[in-house]
Amino acid sequence: CRMHAPDDQIRAWCRDGDQRSFDAFFRVQADRLWRFLVARGTDPEAAYDLVATTFERFVATVCRRPDAPVALLYRIARNASTDAWRRQQVRDPGTALDAAEVGVDGDRAEHLAEVDQLLAGLDPVDRDLLLLRYWAGLTHRETAEVVDLPEGMVRRRVAGLLQRLAPDSG
Repeated sequence: CRMHAPDDQIRAWCRDGDQRSFDAFFRVQADRLWRFLVARGTDPEAAYDLVATTFERFVATVCRRPDAPVALLYRIARNASTDAWRRQQVRDPGTALDAAEVGVDGDRAEHLAEVDQLLAGLDPVDRDLLLLRYWAGLTHRETAEVVDLPEGMVRRRVAGLLQRLAPDSG
């Protein structure tokens, strides 16, 4: 039986030692995680190191509580990114995103500067809420677990941010 959901992949790995399940999880999540870290302000080269650090910590802890592995992964990455920033290993989060750095091309690249400008004007938690929810594709529940806020608050904050940032909201 081939499992597709990240939760199921990690449960199979924790329960049965199914390396293929973990490998499938890693292949999908490592690239997304790298993009999240770069969008959050991490230098692209340092982001590779943070992805490795994140997965090392993830492997050491996930089987104790495998019910929300994607949220755990991003929480670890967010903390590792903040720690690296404190040690001055990442660029200033206000630095503009580069389309090639984050793997965006075509029509999406045209909008990157505008998105980057909007994100730069937000406080760090609000920026992370939007990055986690829409850039990394986490659910409201997973996002809430990453930032350690109630799910309802995350839903309201994200909705408010989207309304505030909408082009016709002035």
